[in-house]
Amino acid sequence: MRQAEGLFGEYDWERFDLLVLPPSFPYGGMENPRMVFLTPTVIKGDASGAQVVAHELAHSWTGNLITNKNNEHFWLNEGFTTYAERRIVEVVQGEDIAALNVGIGWRGLNEEMERFKDNMEFTKLKNNQEGVDPGDIYSQVPYEKGFQFLWRIERQIGRPAFDEFLKKYIATFKFKSIDTETFLDFLKANIPGIEKEIDLQQWTEGTGIPPDAQEPVSNLYTKIMSLANDFKLGRMPREDEVCDWKGQEWELYLDNLSKAVEASQVIALDARYRLSESKDYEVKVAFLQLAISSRCRDYYGEVEKTLKEVGRMKYLRPLYSGLVQGAGKDEEKILAKRVFAEARECYHPIAQGVVEAILTKHV
Repeated sequence: MRQAEGLFGEYDWERFDLLVLPPSFPYGGMENPRMVFLTPTVIKGDASGAQVVAHELAHSWTGNLITNKNNEHFWLNEGFTTYAERRIVEVVQGEDIAALNVGIGWRGLNEEMERFKDNMEFTKLKNNQEGVDPGDIYSQVPYEKGFQFLWRIERQIGRPAFDEFLKKYIATFKFKSIDTETFLDFLKANIPGIEKEIDLQQWTEGTGIPPDAQEPVSNLYTKIMSLANDFKLGRMPREDEVCDWKGQEWELYLDNLSKAVEASQVIALDARYRLSESKDYEVKVAFLQLAISSRCRDYYGEVEKTLKEVGRMKYLRPLYSGLVQGAGKDEEKILAKRVFAEARECYHPIAQGVVEAILTKHV
């Protein structure tokens, strides 16, 4: 809280409480003013789950204090908050951990481009949602592309100038609802000539990822990406290379492994590092996605167990999708339908709808 106030100005909500909800809670967190709701999956045994808290705390300035006018400008909530979260994490946990967050987000953003390849409207920051249920097109785009946009501005003008701009933005629009045009007008008025340096229209109304978006730069990030590339060539990381890894390092590593890995490789990796037994669901689900993509049926029991013990959509969506997408997956589709029938009543109605849509499309 002290670090956040130093970055963004005084906390205006008097108190900040956290309420951990049952496993059926479908989100990582929900930024209600004064009381944040959290998934129990943030309790991991290390400090990495606190990053969800950092995100929801950051909403106390960007999202709760300044709110998007409607859902077509949702990035004003989530892009700003993702940026603010990573600034808090950088101060509290260090630059390397913040860079891992950016790297995980970068991977997620690229995956969303593939998801929306048939409807690129939803890869825009400012998009047309007329006649669309916002829940149906909820994605990482407003979070990660929004973050990238703000990070691009920071790189252009420098962090000290951007910090000054950010505090002035929050002070100017606190307790107001705004749209993208309001933000851009304020940006151009306070950073004269910025539109000549950055293509603001491409960033806010263009599809895809702008060419001046950027992966993170850090020694740890580079090492993990290099080890992921080595795995594609058949080399598993040595224990001395990963001995100090926590959940985020493993998550980034697993996310960047080829989904075309062999079942034997998946088994060997787990035999050495017991990833399927991780208490961190980010790691476990990333590993189980690999197991599904390689059709390593040794782990289908663990997939079923996971789908029955958590209701967070971040985990349900990729596991159910992995089971039913692709040709020749009759056994997997039968498993997905059975598990959903048995677990359905333990999911939140929003999560039920998400899984039903996946099964309807692919089964």
